[in-house]
Order: sequence, then structure tokens, then C-alpha cells
Amino acid sequence: MGFIYIMKILEELRPKVFDDIVGQKHLTSNDTVFRKMVEDGGFDSLILVGPPGTGKTTIAEIICNVLSMPFFSLHAATAGAGDLKQIMESAKHAGKTVLVFVDELHRFNKTQQVLLLNMIDTGLAKLIGASTENPYHNLIHPLRSRSFVFRLERLERPDYVELYNKVKVYFKERYKAVDVLCSDEEFERLVKSADGDGRRFLSVLELSAVNGVFKGDVLHLGVGMALEHTTDSRYNADEHYDMLSAMIKSIRGTDPDAALIWGFRLLECGMEPEAIFRRLLISASEDIGNAYPDALVFAQNAYSVFQAVGRPEGDIIFAHAITYLASCPKSNRSYKSMWAVKGYLENNTPNVPYPITTEGKGYKYPFDFGGFVKQEYSGTDELFYDPSDAGFEVKIAERLKKLWGNDKAYGKKSGEKGCPCGKGSDCKCSDK
Repeated sequence: MGFIYIMKILEELRPKVFDDIVGQKHLTSNDTVFRKMVEDGGFDSLILVGPPGTGKTTIAEIICNVLSMPFFSLHAATAGAGDLKQIMESAKHAGKTVLVFVDELHRFNKTQQVLLLNMIDTGLAKLIGASTENPYHNLIHPLRSRSFVFRLERLERPDYVELYNKVKVYFKERYKAVDVLCSDEEFERLVKSADGDGRRFLSVLELSAVNGVFKGDVLHLGVGMALEHTTDSRYNADEHYDMLSAMIKSIRGTDPDAALIWGFRLLECGMEPEAIFRRLLISASEDIGNAYPDALVFAQNAYSVFQAVGRPEGDIIFAHAITYLASCPKSNRSYKSMWAVKGYLENNTPNVPYPITTEGKGYKYPFDFGGFVKQEYSGTDELFYDPSDAGFEVKIAERLKKLWGNDKAYGKKSGEKGCPCGKGSDCKCSDK
């Protein structure tokens, strides 16, 4: 029942005009550049950047009402090119410009962005993009050049006071109460829990009313019980990056217990499992690599199973993946080889040795020599990949040393060339 109520309060108290919005006065006040631009319709593309629950979707809907335009709302994680093409056809059929709102715009790939660009350039649509992080670096240049970026700020205590007063009026009417009470201590807990998120503040308040008690005609909100049944969202963008970093560094440091703490902290804070597993997949190559090559396959399979099972049972697979990766032997030699060869190619333009070109002569077919024969493959004596003595990679090292002998200097103990800084075992490149 509580979730039905939560949806109702979010809808009932959703602002209909700019002046109803709590917070964001730097954008919505009468004399701001943003509001003048919106009311004049003087934009092709707007990008709203800000934390969750600060009003990005609400502002997009108000812009639609201000401009009296047909409104289409998409989420980039689930929408595809087909959805955009369907909107284009609808706009052509209606013969008028539509407003397209895309949440998490940075998730759109280049093909989808080109479709958006075509819709803008042909006058079929105006775009409002939203993201919790500035998506500029993920946008194609033509779309960036047509976009104005505006930042929404986290709600502060005075904003919550204003919002709470609106909620009290709503509760009095809805529950036929003479008054609605929330102690100063409980209100401070609400503000701390919401952590700048207006949507969360409203949701917890509604749940507080559902769990409240009447004393006479006065409704006493059950804030404590409501907070016990809601997910902790008390973290900001910097903190979730810090927790991601802590999880990966714990895996790299072979500390499965610490890695579990930060992995599950990220889940509890509402971070998408896709983003966490993405870092686990990268770590399987960057930090484990050839020391245990199956780690990458395992991590990918774990993610597939997690998606199939879903939460909460999927948490078992999540813990399995984290403890497995953290416990594996570690090697960043493949990762270092990537930086080394990229650095080499920045300063060199190697030519393919003639015997191994398509028209070359003198190529020695390894299988005619038992599977291996020494010959020139690169035209340089640079060594980019130098296997470590960790896990399975020690087997790789032994095999390469046996095959190439003194022709390749595998097994160097200092001054490795496998990183751009040239500091060998003191290299910090893997932390970048």
C-alpha cells in the first residue's frame, strides 16, 4: 500500500510551472538566462546535469507545457534507434516540432546521437537531455555544438523546509488532519537521509504518513519506521567514485573482505550493477590478466548469471565474483604492454618485415618446424610484454624464455619497458 501512496504524492506535488519548483532558483527565476531561453523557445538542445531528484524530468515537462509541444520521454538505457525513428515519423505526420526528453543521454551511442541530430537539424524536434554527470565528453561534436548545458544543484535545508510545508498542506487535506507533526530531530534525519534528493524526501515523507499514528485529529509522522524501510542514499558522486576505486584497489591488493565491503556498499547506495560489473571486468584484465586468464571469462559469465537471476538472489553471484577476483593471482603485465606499445607507436611507424607480407618470400611456416621457429615478426627488438612470475603467467614466461632464449630478454627484474613512465617495478600507471 505504501508504494501506491508514494507514487501518488510524487504525482500530486509535481510542479506544473517554474514558480512551483523548490530549489533551482538560479535557473527558474524570472530574470534568468535559462528561463528566458526556454520561454522564447530559443534552443535546439538543452542538457540538464544534476544529482538524482533535483527536478530534471519535471523541468523538461514544464518546458513542454510552456512551449505547447508534443512530448516524448525516453530513457537511454532502454530506448533504441527504433524508438527515435518512430518519434520522427510521428513528428512528420503531425507536421509540428516535438520535444524529446532523453534521460541519461550519455548512454546513447553514436548512431542514436546522429538520429537525434537529424531530428534537430530538420526541425522535427527539440532535445532536452538529462544526466547525473556531465555527458559532454560522450557526445558527438555536432550535438555538443548545438547544446546548452545547465546544472541543477542538490536541495539544501531551506528547500526541504519549503517542500515540507507543501507536504503538510497536502497531508492535512488527504488524511483529514487538523495538523501534521514531525519533530525537529526527525526532520533533521529526513534531510540527512534525502541528501539533496527531493524525490527521496517526498517518498520517505509519504511512507512516514502511512506509518504514522493519529492522536486525536493530529497525524504524527512515523519517520523512524519509514527510514528503516528505505534504501540508504547518503552518498554523492565523488563518494561513489571513491567506493569504486576502493573496491578495485582491494581486489588488486588481494583483500576479498575489503572488496566485499565496497562492492555491497555500492549496491546499497543504488549504483547500477552494470556499472560495478564493468569495473570488475576491466580489473579481470588489468589486474589479473594472464596470471589467471579464466578470470575474465568468469567475470563475464557471473554478470550474465546476475542479470538472469536478479536481486536479491543475484547478490550471491555478486559476492562470488568479487571474492574470486580478489583471491586470484595478480599481474598487470598485459596492461603495461598496452601502454608500452601505444607509446612506441606514437614515435615510430614500423614496416612489416618483407617475409611476412602477403607477397613476401622466405617466410618460415612454424608448423614445418615443430610449431615454432625463430624469425623476424616486428622489425624491432623492443619488448612490450614481459610475463611476471605470478600464477599461470609463470608458465607463459617459462615457455617464451625457452623458445626465444637470448633473442628476447624475457624475465627482466628491473627497468621493465612495459609501461609509459619507464620506472619498472615502481610504475604507478596502473593506478591512473
